Amino acid sequence: MSSTQYDAAVVGAGPAGATAAYLLARAGVRVVLLEKHRFPRDKVCGDAWCAPALDLLEEMGVLQQLEAEGLVRDTTSGGFVSPSGESYVAAGSGGGAPGTRCYAIKRKICDERIARRAAEAGAELIEGAPVAGAEIERDGLWTVRTKDDRRVRARMLVAADGAASRLARSLGVVDTPASGVASRQYVRGGTHNFASGGVLLYPSYILPGYVALFRHYDDDIDLGSYAIPGGAVDPSRLKRLHAQVIASDPYVRCVLGNRAEFLEPVRTAPLRLGGVQRSSARQFMAVGDAAGQTDPLTGEGIHTGMIGGRIAAETIVELLEEGDLSAGACRRYHERWMKAFGRDFASSALAARFVYRFPALLDAAAAVAQKKGDDFMAEFGAAMTGVKPKTTFARPSVALPLAAEIVRQVAARGLGRAFGAAGRRWAELEYRRRAELPDERPTSFARGCVAKGG
Repeated sequence: MSSTQYDAAVVGAGPAGATAAYLLARAGVRVVLLEKHRFPRDKVCGDAWCAPALDLLEEMGVLQQLEAEGLVRDTTSGGFVSPSGESYVAAGSGGGAPGTRCYAIKRKICDERIARRAAEAGAELIEGAPVAGAEIERDGLWTVRTKDDRRVRARMLVAADGAASRLARSLGVVDTPASGVASRQYVRGGTHNFASGGVLLYPSYILPGYVALFRHYDDDIDLGSYAIPGGAVDPSRLKRLHAQVIASDPYVRCVLGNRAEFLEPVRTAPLRLGGVQRSSARQFMAVGDAAGQTDPLTGEGIHTGMIGGRIAAETIVELLEEGDLSAGACRRYHERWMKAFGRDFASSALAARFVYRFPALLDAAAAVAQKKGDDFMAEFGAAMTGVKPKTTFARPSVALPLAAEIVRQVAARGLGRAFGAAGRRWAELEYRRRAELPDERPTSFARGCVAKGG
């Protein structure tokens, strides 16, 4: 069958792949963007787009369109609830934390907008084109085969095909399974009590993950969970935890009330966390989830994937100009994204382990936020949303108040209750106790909420 030749072929039109295709096209590179499904198509996700991702959407002109059409919601008017039920919820838009803006935008909407923008910039977008395989031919060009027997030929191949990394794994570049899992279930707008933009809940039984609630432009809410089960991804386990959250978590029950209408059954998706050891080879790069460009602490990979897409595009333009597409030259991409954000993943993984072993850290963070308000949350939020590195947690402005609060908690509870397994059990009981207290119900982010979902 006939084939068309390009400078670069990008497989997967998610945020990472479409960003790479847009930037390549804008630079004058002849690029094709292959998408398995036809738009509009959905993706299981928390739907939270942090500041670095919004900056890129703005650069592409996508964010302005979405804002003009009223398809986004600012979620920084929110907060979090710690393992023992301590909470901090910012009242106003922006939450008083400059630089940490975060929008809820449905992936079904935004992914298509980025892909269409790439096409407008000059990329050829081919929808409904699942890739069956790829190989480098004797003439030094990739042949990418789709399942309907189309052929695409390109000098460079970019895999942006998600956490399963099927293309990168088939080529032997990635050799590890996905290591995390996320769930999502939409709740119909107008059938719930949620009045905030976004709230993270940290019940002890799901640590080191969390439960997230984000409210969309149409009042639908994205109820999701994120967990690191350990070893191979186990979606069935997270589905059980998700059901447990809905059935018994007092805060979630307050939000759902007795009339919540779910728009879908719970859905799960794997996450490749913390980066892969190798994301490039001769004439090849993997970006986004395919390269594990997802933060192990937050499970957020939209903004890091988009940054990875930018770095890949910039590197490809450079290599095409130099005429060197060797494995050594392509490795510049891996080194650059590791320097940009990949090394921060090690700090995120360490923080996730600490949170699991010492739930009092999150209790302390909530308590300090209650006392110091948005000044503290500006630093905390900047680290959680990728604006600043996770080493921000070690800065005196964050670490010293946390340390002082932990000392206070240890003195009040005893060492066993503040840390370790006993701490997690104590936190679970305290979490439920606080939710039952009339003056501590989460009315700041829920409308007409009563503790038992009435």
